[in-house]
Amino acid sequence: MSKLLIPILFAAAVITVAYINVPLCIKVVAGLVVYILFLPAGLLTKWRLDRRFPLAFLIYFLTLVAAGFVAYVIAPIGEEYRKITEAQRQFFTEAYRCPGGFFILTIQALLLAPLVEEIIFRGILFEELKRLGLPTAYILSSLIFALLHWPGLGALPIFIMALGLAYIYQKFGLPASVLVHFLQNSLAQLAEVS
Repeated sequence: MSKLLIPILFAAAVITVAYINVPLCIKVVAGLVVYILFLPAGLLTKWRLDRRFPLAFLIYFLTLVAAGFVAYVIAPIGEEYRKITEAQRQFFTEAYRCPGGFFILTIQALLLAPLVEEIIFRGILFEELKRLGLPTAYILSSLIFALLHWPGLGALPIFIMALGLAYIYQKFGLPASVLVHFLQNSLAQLAEVS
């Protein structure tokens, strides 16, 4: 069985949870279950960490600046990206009202999403796509990651951030991209709470 089946199944599960017509509280729990089910995929990846990995944080900061610049300079992209931010804020506000919602979303955003998404998109998908060439691996894995987060113009800044995560993964290893993804989600979570 090809490892590519894992990202395909993960994407299908995420899309199903996002678009299925069920109450929000059920979606919150279903999302948690999906991420937990895909955790074992980490056993199929290489867990190397380059000793220069602290540079990953600087690289990601520059990636965020580039993504922000694109969103600022190209008005339609910036407008769409603001819609993403508002949709996320609204989702979190409503989902926090679910029984255990704050706890579930915090665990998912800070622990499960960085682990599982980096395992799926960098540790498996990026590695499998490298057979088609490194540029193809960067572009396709980042594009799929971005579109799964938001299917529209607002995905461009997410695509740029995903390129940064792919570069960090390639240069410093899976633990480095997981740590950077954790930092990104932590900052986003703090913004939602405050």
